[in-house]
Amino acid sequence: MSIIDDLREAIVGPELAELRQELGYARANLELAEERLLAEAIPELQLAIEDRQWITLNKQLADFDRGHLGQIWDLSRLMYLKNPLINRGVLTQTYYVWAQGINIEARSELVDDVIQEFMDDSGNRAELTSHQARTLKEVDLQVYGNVFLVLFTDRTDGFVRVRSIPCSEIMEIICDPDDRRSIWFYKRQWQQMVFNPNSGQIVDQSKTAYYPDWHYQATDKPAEINGHPVMWDAPICHLKRGGMSDMLFGVPETFQAIDWARAYKSFLEDWSTIVKAYSRFAWTVSTPGKAGVAAVKSRFASTLGSGDYETNPPPVTGAMWVAQEDYKLDPVRTAGATTKADDARRLLLMVCAAMGLPETFFGDVSVGTLATARSLDRPTELKFLDCQAYYIDFYSDLFSYVIDVAQAANKLPYQDPETDEDLDENVSITFPPILEHDVNESVGAIVSAATLDGKAQAGTIPDMKLLSRMLLTVLGAQDIDELMERMFPEDEAQTEESQTFVRAVQELREALVRITP
Repeated sequence: MSIIDDLREAIVGPELAELRQELGYARANLELAEERLLAEAIPELQLAIEDRQWITLNKQLADFDRGHLGQIWDLSRLMYLKNPLINRGVLTQTYYVWAQGINIEARSELVDDVIQEFMDDSGNRAELTSHQARTLKEVDLQVYGNVFLVLFTDRTDGFVRVRSIPCSEIMEIICDPDDRRSIWFYKRQWQQMVFNPNSGQIVDQSKTAYYPDWHYQATDKPAEINGHPVMWDAPICHLKRGGMSDMLFGVPETFQAIDWARAYKSFLEDWSTIVKAYSRFAWTVSTPGKAGVAAVKSRFASTLGSGDYETNPPPVTGAMWVAQEDYKLDPVRTAGATTKADDARRLLLMVCAAMGLPETFFGDVSVGTLATARSLDRPTELKFLDCQAYYIDFYSDLFSYVIDVAQAANKLPYQDPETDEDLDENVSITFPPILEHDVNESVGAIVSAATLDGKAQAGTIPDMKLLSRMLLTVLGAQDIDELMERMFPEDEAQTEESQTFVRAVQELREALVRITP
C-alpha cells in the first residue's frame, strides 16, 4: 500500500464508518415506518372496501367472510332497534305470520300426547313454543338471518328440551367435503362465566365445542375434535333465511333495506335542519337608511340570550306593528321551499321494495281503506304464506325428531296397540287465514262444500271433527285444540255439551243454506 492509500484510508475511514452507521439507522427507521404504515393502511383499506360497497367472501366464493358477516348482524340489530322503518317492516311480517297463532294436532292420540308434552314444557315454551317465543324467533330470523336451536336430548326418558345459541358464537359450519348440502358440525366459541370459590369472583373462561347437525347420521362418534368436546346429545337445528342456496350462513332480510333506510333518515334530518334554519328569522323589515335600521333594532332589542334576566322583551304574541309609510314588515315565507319532505318518497319506496311490503304499511294512511285491511297485493300475501310454509316444514321435522327420540326410549310404541299397524305419526300443522275474510262467506263456503248446497251432508266432508275444526277456525275461536277435546272426548262418546254444540253447528249450517242465494 502506498503512502497515498494510507493517507486516503486515514481520512475516509472514520467518515465511512460513520456513514455506514447512519445508513443502518436509516434502514431500521424505514422498516419501522413500513410496519406502521402497513398496520394503519390495512384498516383504512378495509374501510375503503366497505365504502365502495364491497365485502370480502371466503375462499369458496359462496359465503360472506365470517368477520364481515358478524358486522352485518350487529348493524342489522342496531337498525332494527333504532330505525323505525326497519323495525316496522320486521314487526309487520311477524304480526302477519304469528299474531293469530298456529294449530297443531296429531292424528294418533299417543303421538299427540308426546307432542303436547313437548309443547307445554315450561322451558320449551320460554324458548320456542309460546306465542312470545315464536314471534321473537321470527324477529331474530329477519334481523340475523340465522337461528341456532340446540336440542338437548335425554335418551333415557325420551324428552327433548330446546335452547338457542347466539349467532355470534357459531364461528364455523363444517360440511361433508363431498357434499356441501350435508352439514356435519357447528363450531362454537364462547365466553362462559365461572364462579371462583377461592376469590369469590365470577371470571370468564374461553370455551370451544362442536355440535352435530340434527340430521347428521354419524357412523363414528368421536368424543373430541382437535381437543374440544363434541356434544352428541345436543344437536343443532339451524334455521336459515336469506342469502343464496349455496351459503352456509343466512343473510338478514333487512340487509338490502339498511342503506336506503339510512338515506331516508339522513334526508329527513337535513330537511328538518333547513326548516329549523327558516325559523331563525320570522320577519323581514325594510326601512329607509341607517336611522330606520337603528330604530327597528332598538324597538325589538332583547337581552334574553345574553343573561339570566330579561330587561327589554320583544313584543308578545299578537302584538301590532305600527310604523310610517317607509317601513315594511313581512313574515319570512317557507311555503315555497324548494326542498320538501315528500321528496324522500323514492327512498322510502326502496325500503318498501327491500322489505317486500307496500307503502301503506309504513305510515301512509292516505291510501288505506277498508279494502286494504281485508286484502293484500298478491306478492305480499305470498311472502307471508311462504314464511308460514317455512315454519310448517320446520315444525314437521322437529316433531319427527321428537317422535323418534320418544320411540327410541320406548316412551312411544312403533305400532298402534289397537290396530297392530304402524303408528300414524302425521301431525297436522295449520295457520289461520292471513286475510280477514267475511265470516258469513267463509262459513257459507264450508257449508256448501259439506252439503253441496243441500240440507243434509253430502259426504264430501264426512268427518265431523274436521268439519268442526274448519268452522271453529273461520269463526276465530281461541284454543281450538281444547274445544275439540271437549267436543270429542277420548272415549268417542259425545257428552251432552258436545251434542249441543253439534246440533248448534247443524242449525247454523241449515240457516246459512237457506239464506245462501
